[in-house]
Amino acid sequence: MKQREIKADKISTFKEHLERSQAVILADYKGLTVKQMEELRAKLRGAGGSVSVIKNTLARVALNDIGIDALDSDLQGQVAFVFSEKDAVAGTKVASDFAKAQSKFNIVSGLFDGKRLTLEQVKELAALPGRRELQGKLVGILIAPLADMVGTFQAPFREFIGTLEAYAKKAG
Repeated sequence: MKQREIKADKISTFKEHLERSQAVILADYKGLTVKQMEELRAKLRGAGGSVSVIKNTLARVALNDIGIDALDSDLQGQVAFVFSEKDAVAGTKVASDFAKAQSKFNIVSGLFDGKRLTLEQVKELAALPGRRELQGKLVGILIAPLADMVGTFQAPFREFIGTLEAYAKKAG
């Protein structure tokens, strides 16, 4: 394969990641070991995300191809791209937690809904509840009235059985 074809393939793959992602986080990873990067990859896989490293020039081409130029100034040094494909918050939380644990992994900016996020906005996004957490809360809200209703319907039966047990003890 020629060098030009290899670059075109990398750009194409990178664009696919960008287009599938709910959110993208850019982070400086200079100084991280391979083991630390593998740890990040594993955590992201568990959250429905991934991490990719690509040359800044190729990333710039891919971003510009899909109409995003807001990140051009952030493409300096060693930049890792964290993709949150299933849930915008889940991958962002993993990246944020990893940055807290690893001083050599520094979040630079992000991309959400085609717009650039500052570091503070990335932190705010990471602080939001994730999709699963929100689904759990919704299920709890929906089930609570049903549980109350079941308890209300069961109360007369419990009282009746209690009364029968009391008569049985009194008679016995």
